[in-house]
Amino acid sequence: MWRSRFSALLCLLMGVVVGLGISVSLDAVSRLPAAPAMAPAEVEKELGKLRKQSHALAALAARVKPSVVTIVTTKIVRLSEQRGFDPFREFFERFGPPNGGTPHGMVPRAPRGEFRQRGQGSGVIVSYDAKTKKAIILTNAHVASGQDELKVRTVDGRQFDATLRGSDPKTDVAVVEITGPDLAPLKLGNSEIVQPGEMCLAVGSPFGLDQTVTIGHISAKGRTGIQRGTGKYENYIQTDAAINPGNSGGPLINLNGEVIGINTMIFTRSGTFSGIGMAVPINMSRVIMDELLTKGTITRAWLGIGIDVLDPEVKKHLKIDGGIQVSAVFPGHPAAEAKIRAGDIILEFDGKKVTDVEKFRFLVADADVGATVPVKVLRGQKTLTLQVKLTEQPKDLASVRMAPRGAVEQKLGMAVQELTPELAEQLGYKGEKGVVVIQVNPQGPAARAKPTPLGDGDLIQEVARKPVASLRDFQQAVAGADLAKGMLLLVRSRDGATRYVVLKSD
Repeated sequence: MWRSRFSALLCLLMGVVVGLGISVSLDAVSRLPAAPAMAPAEVEKELGKLRKQSHALAALAARVKPSVVTIVTTKIVRLSEQRGFDPFREFFERFGPPNGGTPHGMVPRAPRGEFRQRGQGSGVIVSYDAKTKKAIILTNAHVASGQDELKVRTVDGRQFDATLRGSDPKTDVAVVEITGPDLAPLKLGNSEIVQPGEMCLAVGSPFGLDQTVTIGHISAKGRTGIQRGTGKYENYIQTDAAINPGNSGGPLINLNGEVIGINTMIFTRSGTFSGIGMAVPINMSRVIMDELLTKGTITRAWLGIGIDVLDPEVKKHLKIDGGIQVSAVFPGHPAAEAKIRAGDIILEFDGKKVTDVEKFRFLVADADVGATVPVKVLRGQKTLTLQVKLTEQPKDLASVRMAPRGAVEQKLGMAVQELTPELAEQLGYKGEKGVVVIQVNPQGPAARAKPTPLGDGDLIQEVARKPVASLRDFQQAVAGADLAKGMLLLVRSRDGATRYVVLKSD
């Protein structure tokens, strides 16, 4: 009995406490300043301003929509084809036109072990010749390249066969051409003067819904490192104007009705818009377009090095306010011929100060192929200026970076080099001995080492229980090891951790 009375009393007390809390909260809310009262005439005046803004945006959308097109693609896929994973294409091809068809817009398999895979994206007409009736369309490389058939649909429902004039996967820009009467080009703006906070429109065909207009703002500009390690050249405009699958290749437009970017990708975990979209700046797109129309391909200069961000603490220690670190030098390429070494810090390229990895990549790529340019580097305590004759960037950079330098590297799936005093200081291995890993083939034994794979910058100090103090020691130790049975390595990481790993052939 006493327990039930105690429980009832406890519940009563809790109710009182909760009631007091609610009362205090409501009292606090009641003391907040009320929204300012507006007279009906004043309300109508302000609503009138908003209606004018709304009508202006609607008029702007109506003005630009005739220049925005839907691009429908078809690719014939044979059952024997083995395609590598491309996140752009997988994202794009997953969604087809919403009207009918099999799931995701995929057409059923045709006979003879083939099926026609359909995709859809967007584009914008940027020039039109009234005499030849030819129109040039900017879109994304991941929309238009590698397709067996391209069709373009305009705002009035007309459909045209399209020709791919060229594409550049490294910037995700492509140029498509159609021929027809009364096509409306859109003026190109200047993406360099775009500022965060400005309003913008995105127009395209998300999920096959043609001529969809969304409104937002420029969230940021100069976004880089989004797809680090892919070899792409990035300088994105970030926007919160809604972009979804199918918007790819459509224009980002300012309030002057000018194209300031080509929408290319979104940040998302759900597959749909999450408030962050990226567009290729129109200034960059214009340069790529002009070169594709003139030459049909993009030519970039090549230095032949791997580069890495220079840690702020290292900069402070070296008393420099810029620079990037050379992590690898590819044999037989311009930097190697000019005696640039791994561990060097590049301070200037062709007279221009180097402060950022991505900007440096643009500096090199935009230089003239065949030109000899000065490269200022910091090596130990010395500042050197080396003359480098640039060559054309290879089409397949992955094969260059993973090209074996000899039988040992090919056997292990990695490349190593001597631990120089300069490199030891840069990597935090001062006073240590060994050889440094500078390249790892993702399909080789080094990438499959157990329990953890080897990576760039690791220091190998022992091979098969034998100390390694030089490249010659390493090569001799590896030559005497049986990789089929497993080879034991003592490895030190840049974070100071030391571990044993085992390399084994397939």
